Amino acid sequence: MAKKINGIKADKYNESVEIENELNYDAEEITYDLNTEDVKSKKKAKNKKTPKSKEIDLNLDDEDEFTTFTKSQTNKFIKVFNVFFVLALVSMTIISIDVISITKFNKGPFFAIKTTTYEDGGSKVYYGLGYKVIKYNQIEGRQDTQIGFWTMPFNTDSIQIQDIDLAIEFQNKPEKTGKKYYNQYLAISSTIKSINKQDNELTLEYTDPDGKYTLQIICPMASKPANIIEFTEQQEVTIKGTVKSFSLKDSKQPNTVYLKNCFAE
Repeated sequence: MAKKINGIKADKYNESVEIENELNYDAEEITYDLNTEDVKSKKKAKNKKTPKSKEIDLNLDDEDEFTTFTKSQTNKFIKVFNVFFVLALVSMTIISIDVISITKFNKGPFFAIKTTTYEDGGSKVYYGLGYKVIKYNQIEGRQDTQIGFWTMPFNTDSIQIQDIDLAIEFQNKPEKTGKKYYNQYLAISSTIKSINKQDNELTLEYTDPDGKYTLQIICPMASKPANIIEFTEQQEVTIKGTVKSFSLKDSKQPNTVYLKNCFAE
């Protein structure tokens, strides 16, 4: 016989408790199912996004295009650089050949274009790649070859100087004097020391009492050998010529200036 609990039979109470438990259990299952479906729906929504692998592929394609573009630009730059390098090398070679041939061997120019011929005996002007050559060929005047920049002037005027002034200047500052007058067209007033008819050469000399500033000037003549007989030793003359080199005094000779293509007045 079932007991009564607060006026309710025990078997009925147990039955109501079991129904309530079943309802709670079913509610938990429904909630779990809803939560599971929400999770699944969220996963499906996430799956609808563009896969990461595709984004990586797109980025890789962009990088490949950039790399290809960079390589093509680099190749173009290298080609242009090579062209300029070859042109510069050829230009330097051409200039070097003309400079050496003119200054060392008095030949050429070989790669310059003649633009002017003067009616002074046949002086000529040439233009090359950034340089200018003047070949002076005056009758009893300047007869040497100059090479320099395009701005180098055509100049047949000589630098007038006395032998004593050149002797003092050369003794006190030999290196500076050498650079100052090298390859310059001078007119030096001095005295004939000796005459070499065989080599068609005059030697001039200035001698001071103490021998400190003694200067010797060697002058190969550009005029005909027969003309040298017109001069005598100890004669005062003005010699015109281009400075070729200098040498310092030693036990055999004093300070010496070497000219070339000389004419005497």
